[in-house]
Order: sequence, then structure tokens, then C-alpha cells
Amino acid sequence: MLKWALFALFVIPVASADELSLHLFRSPLGINWKTPWSLATSTLLNQVAPVGDKRAFSISHVFVEVKCDSTGEHIYRGMTSVTTTEERDLLFRQKYGLGIMFHTYKGLYEKDQAILDDMAPYEGSKRKAILTYKISASTCERLIRYAHEYEQLGYGNMYSGLQADPLKREGAGCSAFAVSFLRVGGLMSGFEQEWQQTLAVPKRLVGGPLTGSEVRLSRIIARPGIRWNKSEPHIPLVAWDPELMHQWVQKMYWETLSSEVVSEDTPQLERVGDTLQVIFDLSDRETPNGDFWIR
Repeated sequence: MLKWALFALFVIPVASADELSLHLFRSPLGINWKTPWSLATSTLLNQVAPVGDKRAFSISHVFVEVKCDSTGEHIYRGMTSVTTTEERDLLFRQKYGLGIMFHTYKGLYEKDQAILDDMAPYEGSKRKAILTYKISASTCERLIRYAHEYEQLGYGNMYSGLQADPLKREGAGCSAFAVSFLRVGGLMSGFEQEWQQTLAVPKRLVGGPLTGSEVRLSRIIARPGIRWNKSEPHIPLVAWDPELMHQWVQKMYWETLSSEVVSEDTPQLERVGDTLQVIFDLSDRETPNGDFWIR
């Protein structure tokens, strides 16, 4: 009886509030970061997986939603590349190898209806998860200002490699862009470290301007024994991983549902089909002051 009472407590409609939500989409087959070989091959397999729609978030994706009931403002934002042609050119013609992980591409600042259209086919899908934060009106207003300033300064034109920090004006990939809203809003809580991949990328697999070398993709795919290796010349990389973010939300949902311990920090839960949502109340967090950018 207690388990079902908890279910009734957590899986209830959430009242309107100022909120920040991260809409997380995992890849069709999963991205395997264990080795350079597994990363390359799993990425390629996901891009040809028969998933039934054109975009399919083949290497995972994150969208940001900021909903300010206090002001009536409601936006969706995201970052992606303008086209995959540039990546294919770097990989196959210019022989960048794993150097593509550090490249800055021509970016597309995704907004509103285009995002809603992209997300619509995944309503209730197990490939989608949602992480929501209830926030104060002042924090919500700050996040809206950040989204607009990011676009006005042109940073949405830079879809940057996995190492880029959007708050250092470097542009961003989709996940780093999403996490930047948590940082700007003072909403980081420590568990976000579980969303990161930390790699030592061997320089011998990095082509392009970072090393001045050429690295064929076949050199990576043909050598499954290569590892991320700090004992050889390497480039350190810390990347926000949408797959880990998605897994974390699912883990938190089921752990909360099965727990018999309830506290003020216990998140609320929602579910639409196979799409799981975890909701934290951080509306009492103090809103940061000052500039968004790290000088």
C-alpha cells in the first residue's frame, strides 16, 4: 500500500509555475564511449539505424524550455549544426579523425516552433526524458535574457566541439548549451558530474589544425584495441553527454518511485507513455547577479 501511496503522491499533475526543462533524447541504439573504436562505430551505426523518421536525433540531443508564467514568456531553444555536410567533409576528405570532436561548425540556433515540430513524434517515446526545475520569477527572467543575449551576440552561429564552454563565448554543442542554463540560473546541484564523459584523446587519432596531421576514419575503425590513454600524448576532453543525462533521469525516476523515504528534496514525477519526467523544486534558490559570461 505504501508504494502505491507514494506513486499517487509523486505522479500527479504539476501546477503552473516558472520552470526550466531539459528535453533529452537518446540515440536509437546508444552511443558507446568506452573506446575510440566503440565511439566511432556506435555513432556510425546510429546514423544508419532504421528509426522511421528523418531526423531521429541519431547521436542524441537536448532542447531547453523556459516557461515563465510570471511574465507570460515561454521559449524553446537548442543548438545544432547547419548541416552534416561539413562534418562528413572533415572526416572523409580532410581526414580529421577524432579532431572533429574539437571543431567549431556553422551553428543553427534552434527556436520555438521548429523545436516543437522536431519533438512531436517522440511524445511518449522511451527515447525521450524530461528534467524540470521549478524556479523563481527572477531566475526565469534571467534565463530569458540569457537566451536572447546568446542569440544577439551571434554565439548561436557556432556549433562547437565537445570541449566548448558557451559561457566563455566559444559557442556550444547541444548539451553544453543546455547545461549553461543551469549555470546561469544558479541551479547546479553537484549530481551533474554524472552527466560528463572525461576522456584522454590520443593525439595520434586527432587530425586537423590541432595536430597538423591527417587521420583516416579507417585507422580508428580498424583498431578496436585503442584506448583513451593518459600515458601517451593526448588532449584532455570533458564533455556533457545527453545519453548520460537521459539515463540519469530514468534512474532518478525509478529510484524515487521505489523509495519509501520522502523529504522536501524528493522530486515529483510525471509520465506520459514511456517518457519519464523528474521535477525538482528550486524556486527558493537565490538568483545570481551580474554578467552571464566568463571573461
